[in-house]
Amino acid sequence: MKASSLRPIAARWQIGSALLLFAVAGQAFGQISGTVTAPLPAGTVFSNLIAVVVATNNDTNEVFTANPSDTDGTYSIDPVTNGTYKVVAIAAGFTAPAVTNLVISDASPTATEDFALAVPTPFPIKKSPDPIPLTDGIDSASFQDASEIDLNSGENVAVGDRTMWGGPNTVSGRFKIKYSSLGIHIAADVTYLTPRVNNMTRGNIWNGNAFEVDIQNDPYDPTRRAYNRDHNWQFGLSLGDNTDWWLWGGIQAHPSINGNDESVTSHVMIQDKTDNTGQTFRVDIPWAILLDSTGNAISMPADNDLGALDLALDAANPTAPPDSASRTGGFQLTWSGLANSWTNPIDLVQVQFVP
Repeated sequence: MKASSLRPIAARWQIGSALLLFAVAGQAFGQISGTVTAPLPAGTVFSNLIAVVVATNNDTNEVFTANPSDTDGTYSIDPVTNGTYKVVAIAAGFTAPAVTNLVISDASPTATEDFALAVPTPFPIKKSPDPIPLTDGIDSASFQDASEIDLNSGENVAVGDRTMWGGPNTVSGRFKIKYSSLGIHIAADVTYLTPRVNNMTRGNIWNGNAFEVDIQNDPYDPTRRAYNRDHNWQFGLSLGDNTDWWLWGGIQAHPSINGNDESVTSHVMIQDKTDNTGQTFRVDIPWAILLDSTGNAISMPADNDLGALDLALDAANPTAPPDSASRTGGFQLTWSGLANSWTNPIDLVQVQFVP
């Protein structure tokens, strides 16, 4: 090294310290904290309900989480980057209003947000006077009076690394649900970074791009931690190149009516979006394929009957080769925000079948 390139040690330390301070300041880490409260049953703590507070940075799609303490319900999400946030508290059987447009910045690096969880008003599933044709999509008149369900934020990422989700362009969806004498009618518009990737068949179709519905036709029960064969079913639809469907739970078979396999193409219509960002689809789940423990089909719910549902959107690993990709390294987004409604009914969302 030439003598002219040497600097005094003190001078080099001052320059390095200045750069370090600049780097730390540029990261602009903040904190979101507060308390979660709920009317918990005796002996129940937040960890029993898989409670979590999720903060999604709307500017960067970064997702940050913290679990409320079982002792006093306090939580702290620290650090979080600068941006505008949506913050949601999730717990099985409870809900609370989301906090939106929460700004974390250099000028305001901390925020306190408290959540009072409560038993939710059941989500209305509207009745259609007639079965809805498969040609009627999510934006058609047939679904105009149905409330939209959006799976497009960090709180919906139930399986997979939330920090690697990347936002709605990776996987997201919007859905509308109605019912009729035929069955449950679902219309969807889903976004995938890698559409039509599903290399699985039969009961493995969850392990790729797929859509799942967990169905309960009796009132939500906060003590039911296993499927009841007379009231709980799990339905799946592959969103790969080869359309397939399946019933898990107590059935574990292709849907059938009167002992005969039912044609999936009679109840499903899937179309690619013109910009190749995903698909729109319609699916009908007939009451006739939902069999009780005696093998008999269930009936349409009576007016104002209570029930419970969850929707799940599966995504194969968007960075893996499409011909071998699976959900390992991928994601599952759920309506409940919880991961186990496929086996644990307390994770389901409470609904009412409304005439």
